[in-house]
Amino acid sequence: MPLRFINLLLIFLSLNTTYSFAVEDLGARIDFFKIDRIEVVGIKKVEKEAVLEKISSKPGMVLDNYLLNKDLQKIYSMKYFDSVEAHQEEEKGLKILRFVLKEKPIITKITFEGNDGLSDDDLKSQVKSKIFSILDSTAIKNDVQALLKHYEEKGYFLASIDFKERKINEENVELIFNIKEYDKVKVKKISFLGNIAFKDEEIKSILQTQEDSLFSFLSGSGNFKEVNFQNDIERLKYFYRMKGYLQINVGKPEITISEDKKWVFITMKITEGPQFSVNKITFQGEVLFPENDLREKMVLKEQETYSEESLRKDIQLLTELYQDEGYAFANVIRNLNVVPGENKVDVEISFEKGKIAYFGRIKIKGNPKSRDKVIRREITIREGQKFNGTALRQSRENVQRLGFYEAESIVFNTVSPKDKEDILDVEVSVKEKNTGQISLGAGYSTATGGFFQASVTQSNFRGLGQNLSFSVNLAKTSNTFSIDFTEPYLFDTKWSLGGGVFISNNDTSSSYSEKRKGLNVRVGYPIFTFTNVYMTYKLEDTTINKVDDPSIDINLENGLASSIQSSIVHDKRDDRSDPRKGFFLSYTAEYTGVGGEKKWLKNEAEARGYYPVIGDLIFRSRFYAGKLDEVSSKKIPRTEKFTLGGSRNLRGYNFEDIGPSRKLVGTDGKLQDFNIGGEFMSFANLELQHPLSREAGLKWVLFFDAGHAGDVKNVRVYTDYGFGFRWFSPIGVLRFEFGYPLTGQFKEQGSQFHFDIGQLF
Repeated sequence: MPLRFINLLLIFLSLNTTYSFAVEDLGARIDFFKIDRIEVVGIKKVEKEAVLEKISSKPGMVLDNYLLNKDLQKIYSMKYFDSVEAHQEEEKGLKILRFVLKEKPIITKITFEGNDGLSDDDLKSQVKSKIFSILDSTAIKNDVQALLKHYEEKGYFLASIDFKERKINEENVELIFNIKEYDKVKVKKISFLGNIAFKDEEIKSILQTQEDSLFSFLSGSGNFKEVNFQNDIERLKYFYRMKGYLQINVGKPEITISEDKKWVFITMKITEGPQFSVNKITFQGEVLFPENDLREKMVLKEQETYSEESLRKDIQLLTELYQDEGYAFANVIRNLNVVPGENKVDVEISFEKGKIAYFGRIKIKGNPKSRDKVIRREITIREGQKFNGTALRQSRENVQRLGFYEAESIVFNTVSPKDKEDILDVEVSVKEKNTGQISLGAGYSTATGGFFQASVTQSNFRGLGQNLSFSVNLAKTSNTFSIDFTEPYLFDTKWSLGGGVFISNNDTSSSYSEKRKGLNVRVGYPIFTFTNVYMTYKLEDTTINKVDDPSIDINLENGLASSIQSSIVHDKRDDRSDPRKGFFLSYTAEYTGVGGEKKWLKNEAEARGYYPVIGDLIFRSRFYAGKLDEVSSKKIPRTEKFTLGGSRNLRGYNFEDIGPSRKLVGTDGKLQDFNIGGEFMSFANLELQHPLSREAGLKWVLFFDAGHAGDVKNVRVYTDYGFGFRWFSPIGVLRFEFGYPLTGQFKEQGSQFHFDIGQLF
């Protein structure tokens, strides 16, 4: 009997290719072709097992056309092969199903041609096709789209990209992306037509799309990006609805490109409509609380201007009120009804409470490095507890406040187990981020001269939430070295324990140079939400040398200071590194004299406040007061007394400009003023801060400072004002500030320039 075979060529509809296959007419015999063996030939790079796992045909099965067709489709769908053939053959009485495959070539080189504005490395990071991967036309087309999007984000709005394959040999190809960049397209002008309620500049401030400016080269803020622009239209509508303009309409923007294709001109037509106020707020459905109580809690008020943002917050608040009573599935629906003939709107809020539910199991995933308990101890809900929406939200905020996980990845999902509709399991999903930081920096400070600093910090040490830090700062006038460790939950309790050691040399004062070394141990405990108390023991050894002020008593200054501190801190800032809103309050009492040679009592109080004025304009304030008192008639060392001036308090003055002073003949034989320090100090810093370039981390600041250092009875307030720039760089916040004194003889010395590293407050 002659050898009979099936020759099937399967080609899918892929790009410009059509799919078809043909089967040789074998009569009825193919229906009784029982497979004895399956072979795969023609492969070098793909494993045979990978192909066999894909197909449904197995030895011992009877082959039919439908089954074979599906197997061919499955093999081709692997995207590793240019052609797929199946042959039925018979050898030595065995019936063999043989798949003959032709592999796609391998990409052995990726080349970019025509890219002058963006580097090869930059473009390679955007494509998923990699060297030694199998050529896949679909994946390459996706790469082209990714490259176009990347070019658009960089400002090359008119860029065009295609690709070609250059055959190296039968098995290898070079993938070439042909790029036509053209020039960057910048936004020259954004214009608005029809806006009466708000000025152009106010509307522009809320848009992601910005006009080209002096600092655009740092951030790319003047680039035209289609995706951002579409979002801006929705931002604009929401902005108007926040201000009560419910009938706002934004027409299709007109986009004009200049003849040289370098500039974009955007015109947006706005139909504002009337501004609406709230007429009545009514409640319908299953109302559980007195209506007056609900109105009192709401941000939106009757007879006031309607705000979409306020209503959104109110819906969230009302939903949480019901959830706090256990109604996990509560539904709060809002309806707006315009009052005929008036620019007023009735707000109707309807409640559907649903069933009372209870928390089931709490599961945590996505934390291979940190222990489950690091997250669990921040969660205030408990298994079996009645559902509570506020506690669920606060638990998420507590986990986010740790700083160990990507903020957008922290998700608290609630899932009902099968046949238990009144039980909600909580699945906490997180994505860990790098909690270790190494920073190196060098520069020049007006206070310390040239400096070099290095620090190593691990805020989730050993995956237990512990904080370990090491830092060294070397400068012309000061050197510091410190190691610090904190265990936030000692023995899995709410107690915290920490401590550190430090060494410093400081030559900043014109009166003396000092060297300090010491250690501290501290414990803390939360007494209320956002409020902690701390007890700290500190042992410090001070040695002064190079004394210029002849009135300084070296015997009083040198020696051990053994002290104990008690502090209470209330911290409700939204972000500890760069707050936008919230406040910080602290009070510390320190008694020095628990052993050692020195004695004094120090009390300090500090208040900081942060308030968003409009948009990203933030008002920042800081108030400080400190007082020293003698203990057992023991004089207070000069090194502990208060002075003002410099980049850390009153920025219109030099270091130690402010404080009680007296004229003395110094060690150089000349008569000069020496600041002898005071036993009381108070000062205030007021600032307005706004981003200059968000992408580059640049901000500008206007400030006013006022303060006094001396004694309580003879108070003289010194003031200054100024401006500055801040760069939130990888090594920390770099501050460049110009201060102008307003008080006394210092007005004649003119402006003071300060450069420093670290946030002021």
